[in-house]
Amino acid sequence: MMVRSNCTLLLGIWGEWMRIGILGPGAIGGLLAARLRNHDLTLFARGATLQALESGLVLHSPDGEICQLSPSEYNLVNSEEDQTSEIDIAFICSKSASTPQMTELAEHVLAEDGIAISIQNGLGHSEMLASRLGWSRILSASTVHGATRFGLNEVHWTGVGSISIGSLNQRCPALADPRTSKLFTILDEAGLSPIWIDDMEKALWVKLLLNVAINPLAAISGVENGVILEQHGLMNQAVAVMEEARIVAAAEGIEIDQLEILEALGDVLHRTASNRCSMLQDVIAARKTEIDSLCGEVALRAERHGIPTPLNNQLAALIKAIEDSYGIR
Repeated sequence: MMVRSNCTLLLGIWGEWMRIGILGPGAIGGLLAARLRNHDLTLFARGATLQALESGLVLHSPDGEICQLSPSEYNLVNSEEDQTSEIDIAFICSKSASTPQMTELAEHVLAEDGIAISIQNGLGHSEMLASRLGWSRILSASTVHGATRFGLNEVHWTGVGSISIGSLNQRCPALADPRTSKLFTILDEAGLSPIWIDDMEKALWVKLLLNVAINPLAAISGVENGVILEQHGLMNQAVAVMEEARIVAAAEGIEIDQLEILEALGDVLHRTASNRCSMLQDVIAARKTEIDSLCGEVALRAERHGIPTPLNNQLAALIKAIEDSYGIR
């Protein structure tokens, strides 16, 4: 196993550093921070995570390499205190429940011509950001990079994937926008494989379908993703829950091919077989989960269209019962 204390990345063809903020440096946020360390990096954290990051950040890569960031390589800011800053790119990586607070924070720290990018599970985050920042400063994203947090400042990059980026509104930055071009350059150089998606709303729904199929079942069963693929009972449940959500997506005007999403589910479960999904990690750590923005969001939108979603309702109720057992409200 190789350890590097200075994982140098190229500064890029622009010949300048970017001022990058990570709002919510958890698993995906920690991965972004480690890979974008050669820019002017600010981590916005709170509580125990803030304290842990005072000692540095560690990233374990899939090839066995360990990248260690010393605390001198980034600015560390308490996200619960009043802040003013000039961040060029703000990655919103927090849990869904924290989106309102992260939106307010982004409004204070983002430069006038900066871009905020929601890279979160669930739906509605970009709309919330746009309500404060305006669509001209918003991009939406989802990722299939696998990342798991072991300790509050240690991230394991469990699967190399890509980051899909696009706009949900015609006023959002386009692919040809210089800011978007610069963003893609730095992500590409960081080995994070950005992909521009024309229909980002559909991409977010596809990610939602995969999340409702995997996360609650893995969290309730206490298993890694690959076990769902191996056990017919769990796999059948995953497919049924996902099909419920797909019907709701169609009612919302998002057509998702049934066979293609089934193939995508199998592919994700295979590629992330050894992963503990984020919801399982939350349950193990007795933290609030994102069930409200996953199965809960499916059920909420289904109700508007008069569509029954008993499986999504049941999984949401079971996860909420687990949260209640830990005293989480």
